[in-house]
Amino acid sequence: MSLRAYIRDQDRFWLVYDYIPGGSLEDAMARVRSQQLMLGWDARLRIAVGIAKGLRYLHFECSRRILHYGLKPSNVMLDEGFEPRLGDFGLAMLENSRLDTPSTATHYVAPECFQSCRYTDKSDVYSFGVILGVLFTGKDPSYPFFAGETGRGSLGRWLRHLQQAGEAREALDKGILGEEMEEEEMLMAIRIAIVCLSDLPADRPSSDELVAMLTQLHSF
Repeated sequence: MSLRAYIRDQDRFWLVYDYIPGGSLEDAMARVRSQQLMLGWDARLRIAVGIAKGLRYLHFECSRRILHYGLKPSNVMLDEGFEPRLGDFGLAMLENSRLDTPSTATHYVAPECFQSCRYTDKSDVYSFGVILGVLFTGKDPSYPFFAGETGRGSLGRWLRHLQQAGEAREALDKGILGEEMEEEEMLMAIRIAIVCLSDLPADRPSSDELVAMLTQLHSF
């Protein structure tokens, strides 16, 4: 999304973008949880691929490589066809920036950002992995469930535990589980999310690799 203007108030800073009728991914998933919106597997995978393509553009195709540094569902806008647009680049930094505090919600921040304040493109990939988890499980990573022993402390650890126990199907949102023809794709997508959520940045795929991995699940 192209930034149209900014407004500086006494204690606030507003960014102005084009109006996107579908609202944010955060709003859409809240409506999915309250059963006000049906979001099928194709739409969710289309959103995931679109976000990955946006990251690939920032990381590999811009004349100066850019990090998003704030990737979360409220910064992903959806048009009428659920095609995503990435917004909020007001705090985006250049590659390999050393930063004091991540600008996104804690649950979407890679562990190295807390340990060393080092933010790279693989930190964006970690945030993307959490978004994949939200898309495919339907769960909000701030949900109290994840703070308990059953939730293993985070969405990523919970997914990893289910995968290791051979129970990854249990993680899938009930709203897409009825689409049995696509179940193998869904399970592969969960595996991709888990790889993105690896503790070590070197173990995560690049955004360029992610586009290939996700598009291979379906035809886009």
